[in-house]
Amino acid sequence: MKGGSTIFLRSKVALLLLCLSAGLLFTISSCKKDDDSTTTAVSEDDVAEAVSQSVSTESGGLVSQTTASAVIISTNASSRIGAKLSDECGIMHDTTFAGASVDGAAITYSYNFSWNWLLSCNNVMPQTFVFNYAGKAAYDAPRMSSSDSSKANVTVTGLGADSAYYVFNQSYTRNGSQTSKVNLKRSFTSLISIVSSDIRISKSTLKIISGTGTVTITGTGSGGKSFSYTGTITFLGNEKATLVVTGGGTYTIEW
Repeated sequence: MKGGSTIFLRSKVALLLLCLSAGLLFTISSCKKDDDSTTTAVSEDDVAEAVSQSVSTESGGLVSQTTASAVIISTNASSRIGAKLSDECGIMHDTTFAGASVDGAAITYSYNFSWNWLLSCNNVMPQTFVFNYAGKAAYDAPRMSSSDSSKANVTVTGLGADSAYYVFNQSYTRNGSQTSKVNLKRSFTSLISIVSSDIRISKSTLKIISGTGTVTITGTGSGGKSFSYTGTITFLGNEKATLVVTGGGTYTIEW
């Protein structure tokens, strides 16, 4: 009887140790899985922040370059009439543009672009401006920092006196690396593409009044996990826009 009790006790101890061992292994496995998911996944909020900063003037984004284009048009096309206009038609121009944030700004940025543009005319009357630019940009915002390159192809119509707006259609891409400063503080590389349609800029204020854009962003998190999101941007005027992520949330962009 005594011997039988000992065997039973040992069996219970062995079973207990086995359960504890299995539980420990499960715990380690679960923790590793959680860690992997948090370090490699790139959230919708991170993506929305990257897209927003790629648009905003506060980080030298698409709006900055669009309004700079409007300034060029305003000084080189709409203010010229008659024979002076013919001096500009069909001639390729090129220059460089650089910009940076002011001292003490909440969001610091810098950019340096090479530009070229061509004014097409019909009987010395302006028809379209075509812009191309490419260069480097970087920003450091409270929620995210980034270093990347960007380029765009822009076609502008509405140059005649009968239109109160310049109308922009453009393809804009921004390729680089971002680091989030909030939540899980993820780092990732991304390619942001924005194809805009009929962005209207007031000739009197040189500010965006309306327009839309389709957005695609793809990339890879620091752990090697890839991501892909799409969405739409709607420009509302008053230096605001909304970003709607497909199947996700709505975000406000202000500049």
